[in-house]
Formats: sequence, structure tokens, C-alpha cells
Amino acid sequence: MRMFRYVSWLYIRHFFLISFALALFFAGLDYMQNASKLSGFNIKILYLFYKSSYALSLLFPIALVLSMIVAKMALIRSNALVSFYALGYSKKEVLRPFIWVSFILTLLYISLHFTTFVNSEQYAKSLIDKKSAYGVTRNLFVKYNESFIYISRLIPAAKEAKDIRIYKMHNGDLSQIIYGKSARFDGSKWLIKDAKIVKKPEAKGLSKEGLTVQNRDVETLEGFKPKILTSVFEGKKYYTIQDAYYALKLLFQQRLETSKVRSILYYMVVSPFFAMFLVVIFFLSIPPHARSANLLWVSFVLTGTTLFVWGVVYLLYRISLSGVIIPELGTVTAVVLLGVGALYSYLFRTNR
Repeated sequence: MRMFRYVSWLYIRHFFLISFALALFFAGLDYMQNASKLSGFNIKILYLFYKSSYALSLLFPIALVLSMIVAKMALIRSNALVSFYALGYSKKEVLRPFIWVSFILTLLYISLHFTTFVNSEQYAKSLIDKKSAYGVTRNLFVKYNESFIYISRLIPAAKEAKDIRIYKMHNGDLSQIIYGKSARFDGSKWLIKDAKIVKKPEAKGLSKEGLTVQNRDVETLEGFKPKILTSVFEGKKYYTIQDAYYALKLLFQQRLETSKVRSILYYMVVSPFFAMFLVVIFFLSIPPHARSANLLWVSFVLTGTTLFVWGVVYLLYRISLSGVIIPELGTVTAVVLLGVGALYSYLFRTNR
């Protein structure tokens, strides 16, 4: 147990040092390029914070692997690793702290995608452009269930729509039109105050009833969430996990293409585990003492391999995002293959 605590703390300490160093380095380089576009001390601090958060969202998995490499090198150079083996600890027992810590940190990283952490890049861009991060969507025309909806201006932050028109269909024919100057989303449905409702009669003929017009408040479009609307129909890539889930559910209901949202969801939930799998594979690739190999060269090769694998996973995500390949053949397949390699290494290579 003392060995587990010692190795875990060593790994965690190096992880936080490396992750924050990478994030600040990334943010610092970007800040030097864009500092002239920012006005005011507070704006500059906010920009650095958002860019650091964005850098952390990109580099977090890399930091997990690099910190394992540095931590194991520290164990080797201090002869602690050989001492653990001499005391009777197996490779599996020494590897377990790295597995558990990387697993918990990966879950923490995934949980951050339930928050506005995913919008860090968008917030940083809004500071440069001097625009609100919550923009206004104009001239939105979408299909929802059996209705077609036109919205002149949609304001997601205020959950409000201006100049809304709802065209309701019945058996492929227009049956009703609802006009409203404004509408507000109450969390579950839209409320249109003083809406103008024009109903078209089903039967046609001179002796039949014609169009009927009413003015009253209307509750309609249940579950038609404004934030999901702008993300899905404007093709944005900024989703929280819960937003991606609701967007996927909405697209399935409307029988629309879901590959883009699936790609984003897999990237947030599945792809982070590639780092944990690399931790297992690379730990068993590093010799237990410095006499077996050139540790500096081994560290260089493993660092380059980490960046290469991360680049492949990110490239597959971008390709699946564009629709060239289905998401399941992109990020998911790559991570599953790494998982199989890690499982094989843990079961067989630890016995050597």
C-alpha cells in the first residue's frame, strides 16, 4: 500500500507540472500573437485563462502519457523501481498505480465536458472579435416533427426567438400556420404570446368554411431547445456531453444525419482513454534499469510515438467529423485497438 501511495503521488505530481506547463506554454505563444488585438488588463487575463483551458482540453491526454514516462524515469534513476522488484513486487503491482491514477484523471477530464469547459476556444475568439460568445442566429428554417419552423432571430442565451412562424403539416398538406412576434423557451416548451393562428379547412369548396383566424397565447414545440438548435443546424462543434446527447436524440427523431454529433460525442467520451492505454503499453516498454538501454533515447522515441498516436486519433476525429468515414471506423476503432494492445501487454508482458 505504501508503494502504491508513493508511485501514485509521484505520477500525480509530474502530471500536474507537465499539464500546466504545456497549457501555459501553448497559451503564452498564442497570447504573443494576439496581444495587440486585446484591450484592457482584465480582457488579457481572461484571454489567457480561456486559451489555457482550451490548451488543456487538447493536451490533457498527452500530459498523462508524458508524466508516466517522466515518473518511471525518476523511479529508475533513483533505483526505486529495482528496489520494488527486489522486495517482491511484481510488474503488475507497480503498474497498477499508473493505471488507476490515469483512469481517474481520464474520468475527471471527461466530466469537464459536461461544463462550459468545451467552449473555451469560442470564448477566447469572442474576446478578440469583441463579440458576445452567445451570438444571434438569423433566418433559421428547420423541420421539427410534422412542422416547419422559420425564426428570424434566435437568441440562445436569452432562450428567445423573434418573428417566429410555424407551418404545421397534416398528411403532407399544410393545415395551420402560427405567427408570433416573439417566443420564449421555458425549459420544456415554447410560449408564443398573442400568436396569430391561421387554420386551413380540410374540405375544399365554395359552400364550405374558409380560413379561420385566431389570436391567443400558444404553447408549442415541446423539447425544441434553442442551444441545441444553433449547435446542430449551424454546424457548430462546441457541445457539452449532455448537449451532444440531446442533439443526437433530436436528429434521430427527425431522421437526420447524425455522424457529426456522433463524432463529437465519441471524441469527448471515448478518445481520452487512448492515453491510459498508452500508459500501460509504454510502461512495459521502458527497461527497469539504465544499463539495459539508453533511457534518453527511449524517452525521445516514446514521446514522439505519443504525439504521433495523438495526431492519428485527432486526424481520424476530424475526418469522421467531415463525414468521409463513419465515426465508429474513426476514433472508436483506433482507441479499441489500443485497448486490445494494452490488455495484451498487461496479461502477458507483465509475466516476462
